[in-house]
Amino acid sequence: MRDQTSLKFHRHFKPLWLGICVLFASATPMTSVAAQEFKTLRDKWMVHFAERVRETAFLDNLVMVIHKIDRDDHGISQDDIDLFRARLLAEKRANTVSGYLKYDLNGDFVIDREEIATVSSARIPKRNRMRTERNNARIESTIQGILQKDPNQDGKITLQELAAISTRTVSDGRNRQHEALLVLEDLLELDPDNSGTLSAYEAAGLMRAILKDGTDAQVRARIPGEQDACEVPVASAEADVHLVGASKGTGVSSVTVSGQDRMTSVAKINIEAGETPLYLILTSQSPMIWQLTGALNRLENVVLSGRENDQGKIMAGATGLSGAKATFVSSSNCISHVTEKESVRSIRAWLQSTDLVGTSTVEIHGHSTIHELALPSGEYSDQPPKTARDGKKFSYVASAVGVSENSDHSPAVRQLMAGSVNRQLMQILLRFNPGGVVSIAKEAVSSDVEARYYELLPIEAGLAQLVAAGKLEPVRFGHRDVYRVLDAIRVPSGLAGSQSVSFILPEGVAQPTGNPGNSMIVPEEDLETLNDFPPRRNTTY
Repeated sequence: MRDQTSLKFHRHFKPLWLGICVLFASATPMTSVAAQEFKTLRDKWMVHFAERVRETAFLDNLVMVIHKIDRDDHGISQDDIDLFRARLLAEKRANTVSGYLKYDLNGDFVIDREEIATVSSARIPKRNRMRTERNNARIESTIQGILQKDPNQDGKITLQELAAISTRTVSDGRNRQHEALLVLEDLLELDPDNSGTLSAYEAAGLMRAILKDGTDAQVRARIPGEQDACEVPVASAEADVHLVGASKGTGVSSVTVSGQDRMTSVAKINIEAGETPLYLILTSQSPMIWQLTGALNRLENVVLSGRENDQGKIMAGATGLSGAKATFVSSSNCISHVTEKESVRSIRAWLQSTDLVGTSTVEIHGHSTIHELALPSGEYSDQPPKTARDGKKFSYVASAVGVSENSDHSPAVRQLMAGSVNRQLMQILLRFNPGGVVSIAKEAVSSDVEARYYELLPIEAGLAQLVAAGKLEPVRFGHRDVYRVLDAIRVPSGLAGSQSVSFILPEGVAQPTGNPGNSMIVPEEDLETLNDFPPRRNTTY
């Protein structure tokens, strides 16, 4: 599958950065008309930002407005801006008129003093009804506030007069959306690639260039994260920089970089053959291990961005980094997690990456879930190949434990493979994590947190271990699977959302340890009926 985000990046950014290199290169003085326009814009908007606006908040709003305006996903034009401004004004007029018509009790589209007084009186809370003098003053104030806008001052406001009032009170451009439109019109005047349109990335890149002058120090000092030292190696002039993002991988790791109570997923990155050095920035929303394979000699540097644990360590890791140096940075302070669309967060990550690695050319690959991604081509899949059995197609059933070639399995994986694996449990696991359980040697993992083997594997793999050990008894599989606890257990990590379960705890059995997530632990004496856990389907174990 071709990486559509990368295709969109190439279309928008190759010409963008050619233009920016001409306009904003710091090595030579800017003397062209375009450079003068840039300086004028910089001076104009720097004053504005220094007074009251945070750069990150404004860039976020700018991108959101572009998404609203861009009707065909090919960038915005002046026509798009004009139409959106007209829509904003129309909505404002409609809101103004409807606000007045709330006083039109008889439906004749004429508002008079008596109607305003009646509605205002009815709005007084019961607890304040005894404060007659105060209430009368407020009612009179409301009447005067409305009728003073009556154009002919005859004590009545007609529908035609309402239209005139709404036109006068329409926003003058001082709210956030109107402000963003003014900026976009200015940026369209620059138009580095002469396309007549502006993409979200182009707008963000141009605005960041405007604010990157040394005079914006007081603005940037107020931005969370800008003060933090997010040091990463600078990319060489020869390297291609790739920014990769995923919410999670398809595999369930046998090694944790997030402690025993959080699930660590696995995604694969295959480095294709070639001569150009590759600089990778790998971002993840949840704890992940990236399995790097292929032409690893091409790796110049690898930056891993993820969430921090309670000790401030980054919950991310990678294998295959023997020849490259790994750097770990925070996704909240340094490089944001990349999503699969041109979202605010992805554009922020792109801007942060260009700042940190020292290059304007960064190719983006953002996906919700990654099974395998090939770089630099961007070919990816979100599930492993399907396997055929008895002439029928089955998805992933043969790969419940992902790496049979690895003889150095962790104790938990060896226990899982040695026992009688509950097939239905593993089918549930593969439905949500089609990569299966991926056995990894902890010594092969480069991570900020010390890599350790799971004592109990996450989600359904851990449940299967407990069932095989006789510590857990399946009662029913359904919308929320139900188990009876037979002995002291630790709850497997990751049992949240659609994979949450319910545990029935008999009297005398120790309370389970670990993090149950969204799963429920119900004392058996408090359980009146199994219908407390309604099944999605009528299946029993």
